[in-house]
Amino acid sequence: MNTKPAPRHVRRWVRHASVHHEDAWRERLVFLGTGLVSLARPGGKMIRLEAYGTDAILRRLKQDFGGKIESIDAVKIAQRANAPRRPLQLASDLAVIDAHGRWPSPRPKPRILLRIAGAMAFGTGEHATTAACLRLLRREAACQEPGWTALDIGTGSGILAIAAEKFGATRVDAFDYDPRALPAARANLHRNRCTRITLTRRNLLKWRPTRRYPVVMANVFSEILCAAAPQIVATLKPMACLILSGILRTLEKETLTTFTARGLQLEASTRRGKWVTLLLRAPGR
Repeated sequence: MNTKPAPRHVRRWVRHASVHHEDAWRERLVFLGTGLVSLARPGGKMIRLEAYGTDAILRRLKQDFGGKIESIDAVKIAQRANAPRRPLQLASDLAVIDAHGRWPSPRPKPRILLRIAGAMAFGTGEHATTAACLRLLRREAACQEPGWTALDIGTGSGILAIAAEKFGATRVDAFDYDPRALPAARANLHRNRCTRITLTRRNLLKWRPTRRYPVVMANVFSEILCAAAPQIVATLKPMACLILSGILRTLEKETLTTFTARGLQLEASTRRGKWVTLLLRAPGR
């Protein structure tokens, strides 16, 4: 059976805005989910907003908010994303390396070595939110009973789901709404020889969960976390661990309040730059 090749060029909407208005733009464009990217230089006064979606959505953005629509070469972007990266060691027994990299021979090889090619999907370990999630997941996995399961919301490259399996999860359900993330995640699952991960495409804001887990991870924008709080909390078993990331410091209090109002307790938080990661605990029976 012949399959239609993926288009080489991808269209996106681009607009520049003041860094002081970043939170307002994220709230305004929350409907884009993981299709929204915000780029800024340290100490810079401007941010670059990029949105990915259907042509109809891009035209709507240009009509409502100005900016421009441009075409980009998806192959070249994927090649840059997959360029060799330096090994990233997150703990004595945990490190991330690119898809075809080699671990430096003089250094002791960690017990868990994740091979991740980012392509156009988020999550290769370097970003503060991903690294923080991995460290908290590692800590939580050590406390789980045999046979534990996990849910990865907004899986991107699949890195957190892969780590959960390597840490001992017997089943990991993972989903993302971005169609570009799914092929990248599947490829990463294959190269890490994962067999216990189920990957699907879902819209978090419209999703209705049917299963509960002792470990749930959600590394998406804080506005989406708050909007989807009822669905996220509904996935938690009693005493479950919930790892939330993608939270701007300016929205930390709002995000935390949204989830503690639903009975969760804060156990740990990490801050790096403008990003915050939270570990919350669901109440018992």
